[in-house]
Amino acid sequence: MGGHADEIQGSLGLEAQLVSNGIYCGDAKGHEEGRARGLDSGADDWRLLLQVDSEEQAGMMWGDLGRLYFMIHKDDLRYRRFDKVWLILQCS
Repeated sequence: MGGHADEIQGSLGLEAQLVSNGIYCGDAKGHEEGRARGLDSGADDWRLLLQVDSEEQAGMMWGDLGRLYFMIHKDDLRYRRFDKVWLILQCS
């Protein structure tokens, strides 16, 4: 819980910033749109709440040895608004 994420596919803070502003991040167009709208500056405001790695023996496999990341905006964390958490899946 907390700490620094072990990212597989890129910046989790940026992805959380983009999707929380309604931008689809399933392809590169979302990142381009986010930069054009100036949203990338808010990426540093996101915090890792929880990271869950794949573990075959436990029956938890997220894609191809992926990870689940639960991200929360720093203001939402401060005010304990856990209903604002975003789940991001990354895999290789």
